[in-house]
Formats: sequence, C-alpha cells, structure tokens
Amino acid sequence: MGKTTLAAARAIGLADAGLRVLVVSTDPAHSLGDALFGAAGPDRLSGEPRAVERPGKAGELLAVELDSRLAWRRWLGARRAAIAALAERGTLLDAEDVSRLLDLPVPGVDELVGILELIRLAGESGCDRVVVDTAPTAHTLRLLQMPAALERFAAVLAALEKRHRAVSEALTRRRGPGAVDADPTAGRIEREAHALADLVRDPERCTFTWVLLPELLSLAESHDALAELEDGGVTVDELVVNRVTPPPPMHCSACEPRRRAEAAVVRQIRQGLARGRELHLVPELEEEPRGSAALRRLGRLLAEGWDPEWETGRETEADWQGSGGARLLPGRGSGDAAAGPREPLAWLGAVAPPGIGLLLFGGKGGVGKTTCAAAAALAAARAAPERGVLLLSTDPAHSVADVLGVALGDVARPVPGAPAGFRARELDAGAAFAARKERYGAALERAFSGISGRSGGAGYDVPFDRAVLERLLEATPPGLDELVALSELAELTALPGPGKEACGGPSDAPLVVVDTAPAGHTLRLLELPELALEWDHALLALLLKYKDAVGLPADWAEELLELARELKRLRALLGDAGRCRFVIVTRAGELPRRQTRRLAEALGRLRIAAPVVIFNALPVGECARCRRARGRALDDLAGLRSELGDRAQAAPGSDGGCHILTAPAEYPPPRGTRALERWSRHWSSGTPGP
Repeated sequence: MGKTTLAAARAIGLADAGLRVLVVSTDPAHSLGDALFGAAGPDRLSGEPRAVERPGKAGELLAVELDSRLAWRRWLGARRAAIAALAERGTLLDAEDVSRLLDLPVPGVDELVGILELIRLAGESGCDRVVVDTAPTAHTLRLLQMPAALERFAAVLAALEKRHRAVSEALTRRRGPGAVDADPTAGRIEREAHALADLVRDPERCTFTWVLLPELLSLAESHDALAELEDGGVTVDELVVNRVTPPPPMHCSACEPRRRAEAAVVRQIRQGLARGRELHLVPELEEEPRGSAALRRLGRLLAEGWDPEWETGRETEADWQGSGGARLLPGRGSGDAAAGPREPLAWLGAVAPPGIGLLLFGGKGGVGKTTCAAAAALAAARAAPERGVLLLSTDPAHSVADVLGVALGDVARPVPGAPAGFRARELDAGAAFAARKERYGAALERAFSGISGRSGGAGYDVPFDRAVLERLLEATPPGLDELVALSELAELTALPGPGKEACGGPSDAPLVVVDTAPAGHTLRLLELPELALEWDHALLALLLKYKDAVGLPADWAEELLELARELKRLRALLGDAGRCRFVIVTRAGELPRRQTRRLAEALGRLRIAAPVVIFNALPVGECARCRRARGRALDDLAGLRSELGDRAQAAPGSDGGCHILTAPAEYPPPRGTRALERWSRHWSSGTPGP
C-alpha cells in the first residue's frame, strides 16, 4: 500500500520543520531502512535509534526497526526476578519450573512488546514527535489491543500476590497492613497498561493516519478496520489514498479504465469513510521514492495536495465493482474461462504439481497474494474436478470473500461459478481459540468442583488457585490464536481424515491453498510449530509432576498430547517438499524485491520449499508512462531472477532454479470466479516482451 514510504516521508517533513523526530517500524517484515536510504546507502536498521543523515537540513531524524525478541528479553529481564518470585510463592511451581517457563519463547508476544518498546524508545530519545510505521491491518489492530492484554497479565500477578499473602497470614497469624510485605510488580505493570491505553486513545497525543489504495479490496478492508478502531476508542483523523493513477500523456487502454475505476472508489470513500476526516490523494510516482530527497518530494505532495484531474460522472458501478471488461494486454482478448472444460494451464504444474497437499501463498502487504491464491485454487479445481480444493484464509484481515465476491465464514462452502470440488473458508482463529479456552475453563470447573474444602497442606488453596488459573486463561496474548490456525492446517492436511470432507471433494488427496497474512507474520506462523512444541512439552512435564497435588482431569493431558501430535504432523508436512510448497507473490519495485529476497532466505532457513515466485501486476498499456513502467518492471524481474536463482537451486524440492511466473496488471482488479479464471489464463512462465 505504501504505508512505510509515506511514514518515512511524513517523518522527514517533520524533521525538516526543525523537530527532533523518531520514526519506528513495528512490522516484523521491516522495509523502513529500504525506504529511508537510497541505493548507495545501507538498507537495514536495528532495534536502537540511528541517525538518518540529511545534509543541510534542520531538525534531527532517528530511525528504528523494532526487534521484538530483543525487546521481550529486555522487558522481561527488568522484571524477571519479581515475576519469578511471585510465581514461586503463589503457585506449586518450584524455582526450576518457573525458570524453565520464563526461558521459553512466547508466541504472540510481538505486538505486546512492540508497543512497550515503542514507549521506551520514545521516552529515552527525547523526541518531539514519534512516527510509527505499523504492521499490516490485522496485526496493527492487535497491537492496539495490547494494553488490555498487559492489564490481564497484571491481574494474574496480583492474584498470585493475593494468594501468597493469604497463605503467609494464615501461617504467621498476622493480618492487616504491614503483615506481609506487598510486592509492587503487579501494580507497576497495571499502571503501564493504563498509561498505554490512555495514550493510544488520546487524540491530543496520538493521531492515526490510515493508508489505502483506490481499489475495491482496499476499501472493503478499510471499512472493517476503521470500524474496529473506532469501537476501541482510537481516533483515525486522516485518510491517505495512495498510488492514484495520474492522467496519461496520450490515449491508453490501461490508464483510462484504471482511472475510471479509481475515481469511482474514491467517490465511495468521500461519501463514507472520509466524512469527518482529512482526505489526501497521492499519485503513483514513476520512480520508487527512496532516500531523503525523493521522500521529501513525496512529503510535499502529501502535505500540499494533488488533483487527479478526473472527468467526474464518467465512472460507472461496473468500474469499481470489477465485474469485467478490463483489458489484460493490448490486442489480446480475455476469453471466457468459465464457458466449459479447457486444457490445463501451462503454469499450473509448476505451482501445484501432483502430490502437493498444502500450497501457501504469501508476500509483502499489498502485492496481491489473496488474488493470486484465489486464482490458483480455482485453476487447480478446474484442472482436476475429482479432487477437493479448499481455499483457506489465515490472514486475520480476511479478503478472500471480497476477491471471490461472495459471503464467507468459518465453515468451508461452495462458491457460485466455481468448479464442483472447490470450497472457500475464512478461518476465525480468535473464535476457535476462545472455544478452546472455554474447554479448558470447563475442565477447571470439573477439577475444582471435585475438591471440597481442601486448603493448607502443600500450600494448596482452592479459591485462590482457582482464581489464578482462571486469570491465567484470560491473560493469553491475542497472537496465540495463530496456534489454532496451525492446528486447523494439521487437521485439514491429515490423510486420510477430516481434510477430505472439509475440502468437499471425493479424492483422498485434497489440496489446501492458504492465503496467509503478510510476510512478517506468516514467518511467525511458520515458526510456531517448534515454539508450540516446546511449550507443549513443558506443560506436559508440569502436569505429570503435579498431577497428584493438583488433581486436574486427564483430558488436559490428552489435549496436550493431541496438540503435540498435530504439531509434529504439521512440522513434517511443512518440511516435505513433495507435499508442501510456498508461493511468493511480489510486484515491481525495489522495496518488494528486497522483501522477496529476505522472505525466500527465511523460508530456506525454515526448510520450507519455495521454488515459485509470482511477479504480479506487470504493467500494461501503450502510453509512454506505461511503457516506461513496464521497462522498469522488467529490469526488476531480471534482477529478481538473478538474486533468487542460486537460492532456489539449493532450496528443498527445487529442480533447478526459481520458477518465476508473471501475471499482468488488470484494471479494475479481477473479482469473482469468472474474472479470476480469465485473468489466470494470461499468467506466463516465459520472459515477457517489452
């Protein structure tokens, strides 16, 4: 969408005005350094502020890319002794147990420590302004939920402290103030949580700029996200519509329908989202803005405003609904993919060869991964009607329903116009995780209802221990719901098993095509099997160690054992290049190309095969600007081939280099089964012409 570039441009503008400014990226797949530094400069920042040189300019600019693991160790390190003491005194756990738990990595902690680290850096840097380049939509919403998560964690510590004081007073027979020294840790963390909540909801101290594209999918996602932010008390006072197409220098079969579609979307924005908010339009620039000078020019466009020079009234409902009629390439017809059986697409064997059961699509935010995943899933279902194909979205900010043009939910359902074996589902991991917590809560109820009047002895006290465990269940970070996504993937891809029925096909080998969250959080999801197994083994060990003292029901242990089996199956599947592969989606531009290279390298470290890249939205059109854009895109494509060739050759499951497909830009973007299938017929594995 360009939010990183716009955040960097805004930060430079504030610094040029004479302010001391800190610009921070909280996105795990950082691109801030790529945007701030030109081609000749370094492209990486660290977790500590670094000065950005701006010769001859007033003010000062510092930049940071948050390292969530380092930030978590720092935050926990300052509080570890106090938390460990509370856990040891307020539970049956001994010092060794507590230390083992505190040493485990915490899934889902990225957003929690992100906002805490952000506040720390802002305070220590002494800056006048802090500009935050956030993670993509769903994870930004989670970041803003973290003060509440921190408050729930403080409640757990407070319950442990209360239990310790009650036991100590019973043993010493001293009550009242001063009877037992109170530990201030819980109170301090609770005050941190309140301060964070107050900050993000105070429009005098915190403003929120929402960036979107002049496209239907971006508009739909923005509607949902802005409603959630408003419900949470966060004020969004500015909208920026980025990459709006400027007037073409001559007649152009690509620019003109694109401009009509964009004008219609912006009209919808003005009539709805923009009411009561500032609205700024920013043109799509020919050269990707990198480095201080280019970002400064972009910042001026953002501040001064820009007129797209639309001919108002010409756009129609079809222009922004994306119902068809767009040109894919000059002089080529679109065909009708839904009219009847066709020969298998030439590229399909590279993307989903026989034997593949799990196909993951991912990439940097805004590259079109959802559209590509939907088109590939439809093509696979069309090519093999006897095989069940499930298109599953694990991105918390779902867009699959918008791409397919149908209503979807957390149950796989057929899609009108799609092949008979095709199903689609948007996974509600939060609801599934809540249901799992409810099951644990019911098990707690059964366990404690069987214990009557039991207290003292080994320091076990029913009312207090029950309260501690209940609060512990409530305190799980929102990011842990991604464990449910893993569990679902393991179940759906188990053969034979529920995957067959869920996909809706008669075959014993269903194909699950996954539309993942943007790159940084997808990598976190793929790392979770190892992290979750560590926790699973640790919790099983504790359950066995204290089963006689605690008396918890056996179904807890069985649930943990089943989770371990699911995670092991999924870990084996992800590492099996014959059954699973990752398709990286990217587009033209230096920032997407660098992000693609890093994603490919990270997948290689995880031993996940990623031998296919889709280079999406290859520019089309005959005007001079479109021809220049296509030339630059082909240069990016050549660079990508060069950079990924050696890596792909060494990747598990690769058969000699990285297979790069190109997908042409279409205006309006394809929406609905018919448009998606028509568009996918123009994907190509050859080198496109100029």
